[in-house]
Amino acid sequence: MQRSAGAPELLDRRAYAHLAELRDNLNDMARYGRRLGAFALARRRLSAACAGRLALGLDLGCGGGEFLADLQSTQIVRRWVGADLLWDVLRIARSKQGSAAYLQADALHLPLRDAGVDVIVGLHLLHHFDPPQAVDVLRECRRAARACVILVDLSRSRLALAAAWLLTRLTSRNRLTRSDGVLSVRRAYTVAEAAKLAQQAGWECVHAEQHGLFYYSLVWSSSATNRSSA
Repeated sequence: MQRSAGAPELLDRRAYAHLAELRDNLNDMARYGRRLGAFALARRRLSAACAGRLALGLDLGCGGGEFLADLQSTQIVRRWVGADLLWDVLRIARSKQGSAAYLQADALHLPLRDAGVDVIVGLHLLHHFDPPQAVDVLRECRRAARACVILVDLSRSRLALAAAWLLTRLTSRNRLTRSDGVLSVRRAYTVAEAAKLAQQAGWECVHAEQHGLFYYSLVWSSSATNRSSA
């Protein structure tokens, strides 16, 4: 199954009719992430990759803020900041998670100094970018994170595509959810493709792993890099 390139999702094109439609879509995505295990998977990867308690973390592509709230309930990182490119998305996140800190930021050009945060976590992020930009995003994450980067994303396959089509039709009437949910799988990378992109971006000791039908994780950690160099 070939990856669909050059076909941005409705969300990426800001093709939502109004904020209520966008809010419902973000709620759907958070519900799927929680119930299908993406939230829990990202937390496990974070716990395994990062030794000790860290000071500052960035949730890159934070969406409606539900995953950010989930991260804040853990004890791994003292303070989290949510970042997203779309101002409307951040408006919705702030309305629901008012105590959190948010930053409007482009994943291709993060407004952070080198090693400016301890950890970067990205959920459903990488599939939004075609390979050249995906490499740039991975390079930026590696540059800006001091201790670790954890990405959890959809994994492309015919079975995942069929499951996404059925899931979105049975559980949502939202136009963005139904369109983007299927297109996200078509645009997703396989775990092997994601690992190759990370290597091209200069990630040392890439840890890439498939998790069930829907997800893969991509992890870089300074501790693994240091062990490999020793």
